[in-house]
Amino acid sequence: MKKTRMIIDIAMTLILPLLMAYSLIGELFHEVIGIIMMILFVLHHILNLNWYKNLFKGKYTLNRAIRTFIVLVLSILMILQPLSGILISKHLFTFIQMDGSALFRQIHLLCGYWSFVLMNLHAGTHLNIPLTKLKYRNDRSYKAVMALLTIISFYGNYAFFKRGFTEYLFLKTFFVFYDLSEPLLFFLSDYIAVMILFMDLGRIIVGRSRSEKC
Repeated sequence: MKKTRMIIDIAMTLILPLLMAYSLIGELFHEVIGIIMMILFVLHHILNLNWYKNLFKGKYTLNRAIRTFIVLVLSILMILQPLSGILISKHLFTFIQMDGSALFRQIHLLCGYWSFVLMNLHAGTHLNIPLTKLKYRNDRSYKAVMALLTIISFYGNYAFFKRGFTEYLFLKTFFVFYDLSEPLLFFLSDYIAVMILFMDLGRIIVGRSRSEKC
C-alpha cells in the first residue's frame, strides 16, 4: 500500500509540470495526461480514505489546521479543474461541449495554477519527516540537500515572477503566454524550480507551526 501511494505521488509530481506546458506539448497530449492526472488524483484519495474518516477526530493544532485547509481547498480545485477542462476539450470530449466556454477557460486556468501551488505546498508538508531521518543518518548529506533546496528555491522565486504566475493566480489575464520557440526543457526547468520553491515553503510553514495550538 505504501509503495503504491509513493508511485502514484511520484507520477503526479512528474505529470504536473508537463500539464502546465499546454501549448508546448500539444493540446491532445495535454488532455490525455490531464485525464491520467485525474485518475491518479482519485486513486490517491481512495488510498487515503482514512484521512477523511479521521477529519473530525482529535484536536486541531495549527499544524493540522494548515495541512487540512490545504488538502480541502486542493481537493475542490482538483475536481473543478478536470471538469472545466472536459467542457472546453478540443479533442477527447468534444461531444460534451456547452455554452460558456470563455468562463470555463477562466475556471480551468485559475484552478490549474492554484492547484499547482497548493499541490506543491501539500507535498512540502511531508518533507520534514524524511529530512529529519536523513539528518540523523548522514548530517553531511542533509546539509547538502538543504543547500540545494535553498539554491533552487531562490531561483524558483525568480522563475515565479518571470513566468507571470501572479497574473494567472489572480486572473489578471485570461490566457497563458507561451514562447513557442522556447525549448521545452527551459520551460520545464523553471516550473520545476517553482515547484521546489513551494515544496520548501510547505516544509517551512509546517515546521514552524508544529508546536503551535489552533
